[in-house]
Amino acid sequence: FLPKAKNPRTHRSTRPPIQMCIQELAVHHLEENPPVFGSVKARYQQVSFSGKIVYCRTGAEVEKATREIVRKIESMKASGPVSLGFDLEWKPFPRRGEPPCKVALMQLCLDKTHCYLMHIIHSGVPPILKSLLEDSSSVKVGVCIDNDARKMFNDYEVHVQPLMDLSTVANVKLAGPYKRWSLAALTEMITCKELPKPGNIRMGNWESFVLSKKQLEYAATDAYISWYLYEVLRSFPDYTPDIETEVV
Repeated sequence: FLPKAKNPRTHRSTRPPIQMCIQELAVHHLEENPPVFGSVKARYQQVSFSGKIVYCRTGAEVEKATREIVRKIESMKASGPVSLGFDLEWKPFPRRGEPPCKVALMQLCLDKTHCYLMHIIHSGVPPILKSLLEDSSSVKVGVCIDNDARKMFNDYEVHVQPLMDLSTVANVKLAGPYKRWSLAALTEMITCKELPKPGNIRMGNWESFVLSKKQLEYAATDAYISWYLYEVLRSFPDYTPDIETEVV
């Protein structure tokens, strides 16, 4: 179900060119036109989630969406590990003298067709959602996901597990020195596209009674691209530097 990606291991060089992204072929389920390898314009087209966004504000809506996710996981796990794109949003600036704001929105994505946005600042975390997050039948994937998991435990006493950090996977799969990948940088490297991070959305009020369309699209894209990048990266073999031998 994933488009083929160019594997950096096919080059003799131990690291790919810095300004080149890996995926040369069209990514058919990312919006916009297929990228043209080496084209600055194509490389910086913006990626966005084009499937259905399931936005849940009440406990009943969250429970219904979670049951749907659980059914999908049950149907998929026979063919191998199920990855679940995982991300969180919260209001960045509490009032003076108040503790940090709680997680307001949770984003979950496990395929290209649906992304589930749980507005847990209003709905809370129903037992079925807690069970999903703590269950080992799906691996939760994202960048700096350990921090997100810690935040969920501190705010809602939910142990999100098992976890897989995309930066860790990228360092195993891609050539070059170890680095701390951001989601935006990894998106550009893999898809030849830009992950938009507008400050007015990213740093906005995620506790609003109803989130705006732009907030929903931003949040869904982050969870989706986390899932997508993990699926592409795990299809690559682990990177092994070429061993150069000196002929005497």
